[in-house]
Amino acid sequence: MSNELLNVKPFLKYEKALQWGEVLNGRITAIEEHAPFDQKMSCAVVELENGLKGIIHESQFDTHKYRSLVGFIDHTIDFMVLDVKKQGLDSAHFNVFDRENNVVLLSRTQALEEQRNDFWNLPDEKMLDRVVEGRVSGFQDKALYIDVSGVTCRMKIQDYEYGWTDTMLKKLPLGAKVVAKIIDFNRKKQIVELSRKELLEDPWENVHLHYGVGNIYTGVVTAEVPFVGIFIRLRAGIETLAWFPKRRPEGNIVGKSVGVYIQSIKKEERRIKSRITNFPHEVY
Repeated sequence: MSNELLNVKPFLKYEKALQWGEVLNGRITAIEEHAPFDQKMSCAVVELENGLKGIIHESQFDTHKYRSLVGFIDHTIDFMVLDVKKQGLDSAHFNVFDRENNVVLLSRTQALEEQRNDFWNLPDEKMLDRVVEGRVSGFQDKALYIDVSGVTCRMKIQDYEYGWTDTMLKKLPLGAKVVAKIIDFNRKKQIVELSRKELLEDPWENVHLHYGVGNIYTGVVTAEVPFVGIFIRLRAGIETLAWFPKRRPEGNIVGKSVGVYIQSIKKEERRIKSRITNFPHEVY
C-alpha cells in the first residue's frame, strides 16, 4: 500500500484491522483521562501510524484492575481495534474512529482473549516443552508471573536459574521479555508452569574446566548458616561451602568477596568443598 494512499486515508489500516480481527502492537506513550464510554477514566495512549492516536480505556486494558497504568508507559503491548459489537455496545453511539481528532479506540482485552484462544487450541503434544516468549506481568517472593499470548504463566523461583535465588521480587522489571520452556500445564484450571533454567547451560557440566583442586579462586558470600558453614558463589550456578574461618571481618559478611582454596570437587553431587583463605581489601 502506497504512502500516498495512507496519507489520504490514514485510518485505512485500522479499519482493515477491525474488519479482519487483526492483532497489532504498539508503544504506550502516555496515560491520560478520557471518557470514550461516557465515563471518565484513565486511558493508555498508544502511538499509531499516520499521526493517529490510539486510546485504550481502562476497562479495555485488562480483566485485572490495576491501581495505575503508569507502569506500562514505554512498554510495547498487543491490541486490537475496539469491536463495540463484541462488547454489546451500540456501534452508532460509540465512535471508534474519531476522524476529527485523529483518534482510534483500541482494546487490549480483545487481543488477549484472541491470543488465549489460540494458545489453548494447541494440542497437548505441542504444548509441553514448547519454547515461548513472554513479558513479566507480576512477581511474588518465590515466583515470577509471565504473560504469554494472553495467558498468565508462573515460573517458580527454582526454575529461574541455576544456583541460589533469594527472591523474585523485582528480579526483573514489569514488561521485561522472558524466553522459557513450558514444563507443565493444566487445561482445566488453565495453569501453565515455565522454566527458564532448562534453556540455560548447566554450569556443573564443565565445572572442571573452570576450577581445580588445590587452586585458589575468588567468590562472593551468599549465606552464613550456623553449624553448617559459609556458602560462596564462584560463578552463576556454582557455589562452594566453607567452614567458618578463624579470622574474619566484623558484622555481616554476605555480599563480601573472599578468596577460597578448593579442597574437593564432586561433580555428580554438585558439591565443592573449600577453605576461606582471606577477605580481600578488609582490615581486621
